Amino acid sequence: MGGTDDKDNLIELTPKQHALAHKKLYEKHGKWEDKIAYQMLSGQITRYQAQQQARRLANLGKVPSKQSKKINSIKKKEWWSDDKNRRKAVENMMGRRNRLGKTHTNETKNQISNSLKGNSNKLGKTGYKLSEETKKKMSAARTGDQNPAKRKDVREKLRLAALRRYGHKV
Repeated sequence: MGGTDDKDNLIELTPKQHALAHKKLYEKHGKWEDKIAYQMLSGQITRYQAQQQARRLANLGKVPSKQSKKINSIKKKEWWSDDKNRRKAVENMMGRRNRLGKTHTNETKNQISNSLKGNSNKLGKTGYKLSEETKKKMSAARTGDQNPAKRKDVREKLRLAALRRYGHKV
């Protein structure tokens, strides 16, 4: 880790070994980059999800400087001053205004208000009540080895499929 690309400093790994190497590095050093690499190589997350997490974690806790805020402000002003960009943005916004010039009736406003206040269904989200015993049975049916996504054979199939999807030889 962190060495040169000389032949005597490199080792060949299979994709599975590569994933496990990242897992060990994460456990030893705690770097989020290794965790994401392990999760992606082992098929737990997709490449797109890995990129999203990496972007989020790379910028976590960063506060933009006054200078970068000023530069971004200038760039936005320049972008909006370009007629082509402005027209495109306005057309985009206009496309979303399907109720332009129309008003809701008071009845519709009340319905919208009530729907946003929470679950008005007295029986719960599903529309029927479950006994505590039934809830426990349903919960137990998807835990441990009963959960297909947690069975080793299914995880291995998913991992291999992900490796094939990203061009690794399996």
